[in-house]
This record gives sequence, C-alpha cells and structure tokens, in this order.
Amino acid sequence: MSNSNSNIPFIVFKADSEENEPVDPYVSILKNHGYTAQLIPTLEFEYYNFDELKKKLQKPQDYSGMVITSPRCARGVIKCLGGFKVDEKWCNKPIFVVGEATSRLITNELGLKPIGAETGNAMALIPIILKYELNDPLLTPCGNLNLNILADNIKTVKFENIEVYRTIPHCNLKNNLNIVLNQIKNQIGAIFFSPSGFRAILDLMPKHLFSQIHIFAIGPTTAAAIKEAGYILTGVCEKPKPESMINMIDAFIQSPVIS
Repeated sequence: MSNSNSNIPFIVFKADSEENEPVDPYVSILKNHGYTAQLIPTLEFEYYNFDELKKKLQKPQDYSGMVITSPRCARGVIKCLGGFKVDEKWCNKPIFVVGEATSRLITNELGLKPIGAETGNAMALIPIILKYELNDPLLTPCGNLNLNILADNIKTVKFENIEVYRTIPHCNLKNNLNIVLNQIKNQIGAIFFSPSGFRAILDLMPKHLFSQIHIFAIGPTTAAAIKEAGYILTGVCEKPKPESMINMIDAFIQSPVIS
C-alpha cells in the first residue's frame, strides 16, 4: 500500500455483533488487510412486544409467509420463542430475508429455509418477492425505525408490520467517541452501517471535524441518509458483508491521494 491514503485509520461505527464473535468481522478484515481500525459501538437494541408477536406466530394460516430484513428482526423472533420451536406450518411458507447474517440465524436458530440470503438490502429483495403468489399478508417483524421500503415499493402485497425492537444510542457512545476524537491528528475514515448510527454520531461530533473525515456507507439506505444530511460520501458498499466493505476501502486506497 504505497498510496499515502493507506495511513488513514478507520473507525467502524456500528452495533456490537450479536453472534458472539470475539472480534468484529469488519474490524478484523480491515486489520488483516493492513489497516488501522477500531470499533465504536454506536447503537443498542431493546427487544419487546413478544406477547403480540407470539400470537401472530401461532397463526401461520393467516399469512403467506414472513419477511425478516435484519439480524435484529431475526433476534426478535428468536427471543420471542424463548427456545421453543416455531410452528412447523411456517416451514411450508416463504421466509424472505436480507443478507447472509440474517439467513444464518433463521436457518440455525429457527430451522426455517430462508430466501434471499444473497440480497444486500430491501430493494434487492423486491424482485424475489414478486416471483411468488402471495394472497395473504407477509408477517414482518421490524424495528421502531422501519422505513417501509418493501411496502412502499410493492403495492400488490400486504406487509403486516410488528415492532420487535427499538434502536437507541449506545450507553457509552459519547465517552468512547470523545476518546477517539482526542486522538485525531489528520484525516480518518468513518464507516457507517445505518442511518440511525450516523445520526447518533452527527449529534455528538463537532461539525468542523467532518472536514477531516472520509465518510463511507454500508448500504444504499445509509448512503441516502448521509447525503440527505448534506455530507459527501467517499464510498458506498452495496452489501453488508466484510468482503464487500474491504473491496470498497481498497478502491479508495488505490485512488489518487486526496489532500
């Protein structure tokens, strides 16, 4: 890495992994490629509404299938069941998911066969859903910040949302951010994984420091939120995968140096 961009340290702004990994996979892949990187846990999640969700899970006959768009949504269903198996009738219905992490949870924890693991965002799931004849609603566990991307773009299918978690800033976010900001001497790379994570940092970070930051977004929804706030993106990663992220970072490192 001869380009002097390679000296830029990277901060990963995301929630802690809920898969009990000893090192965050995004930080790990950055370090394995020779970059300086650290994680600042940005968000926390509170799960709730289990009684209402349980009633719906016990009535698979009322639904054409289920949509689970993130690991948090999957965790909500898993926690709701509390170790009990999901009604076997769900096994005969399409379970649409976004991303490999969500797919793994649905397969390993619920014993269901997910559809859409290769998708990186909700928009990419749309053509897959449209291949199915869905006369009844799709049960859609979601968070309190759900953007209704699927419902807004598919008018022929009914999505029955039920909130299973809420997103809040991490309890130590301000302290952890201040520690890192005090260490900033030159430019840094900031990698954001969600609109809510970006907004949480935006509320705490002095605006003048953004002139020293190369901003990267994981996913088009996060990218859109950053642009809407008036900030310039250095790079956008279409899929929430460490391999996709490192390709984005490598492309930046190999680009002409930005002074």
